[in-house]
Amino acid sequence: MVYTQLLTARQGEGIIFQRIFLVLGKMRCYSSFMMRQKRHALYFIFFSFSFILGLPTVVLPATPAPLPSGQIDPEPATVEFFKVRQRPAQDLLSEVRTILSPTGRASADTITNTLIVSDTPKHIEKVRQLMQNLDRPVPQVTVTLRYHQAETRRRTLSTASGISGPKAGLHITSGEFRRDKKLQITVSSGNTGYLMVGRKILFTSFWLDLCSRYGYRFGWLNEYTTVGIGFEVRPLVVDNRVDLSLVPHLSFAQGRSVEFTRAQTRVAIPINTWVQIGATNSGMDEVSAAILSAGGDNDQAKVLKVMVRVR
Repeated sequence: MVYTQLLTARQGEGIIFQRIFLVLGKMRCYSSFMMRQKRHALYFIFFSFSFILGLPTVVLPATPAPLPSGQIDPEPATVEFFKVRQRPAQDLLSEVRTILSPTGRASADTITNTLIVSDTPKHIEKVRQLMQNLDRPVPQVTVTLRYHQAETRRRTLSTASGISGPKAGLHITSGEFRRDKKLQITVSSGNTGYLMVGRKILFTSFWLDLCSRYGYRFGWLNEYTTVGIGFEVRPLVVDNRVDLSLVPHLSFAQGRSVEFTRAQTRVAIPINTWVQIGATNSGMDEVSAAILSAGGDNDQAKVLKVMVRVR
């Protein structure tokens, strides 16, 4: 019996065809994949000759195509639903996608707060372990800003001589006074909030020049006569302290705003402890000093302190 190789391995549609042999005078053998592709002219000729000559046909099971050197046969993908209970599912989506395989997919269903992941079992297990660490309650941070005027003294003056009555004379007692203002907001650790110091502050040439010095020269700035002033705050809980970021912020109508990121203040604050950031006349950037001065009487130096509480 003589075997003659008619067709060598051929690449097609991502699968390498099985070798086809002709058994002269006896039998013709084809791969099962070849039979599924009989629409090709060459396959049609082979089958025609088999039918005319009455040769029996044996269908051999097709073997998987060998992968190129260095490649591994991919595992079948599975779909897993992860119910997120402590945080918004959308917040975890970016972290989950970083550990998926190149063919893995993940999406978030905001209605049921569920992550839908399609990937290999090995990567699904990685996602499960990641979810155990991420799906936890986020600390809530209460940030309190307190700014007050510098302390001043008053002297005692008494002029009771020659005046009768229970409240005779003029008495002015000595002592100290401070005018305190407090702003407070509660935000999740790692998120951003806004503390408003003043509303409808006149947007004078002073503010326009200040914006220009920090690189803001938008044409629309000239459209406004008033502005809201304050600070954008972003607390991040780290062990027994809070890393706090304060960014001076101007807010305009139609959702427009200017954030002075170059004047940002970053400070690590122990929990439940007042920490002094600076004073308007010493140790404070000019934008923050301008915001605090415009938020009240500007003839006195003001001291800015901050305290954070975590729950």
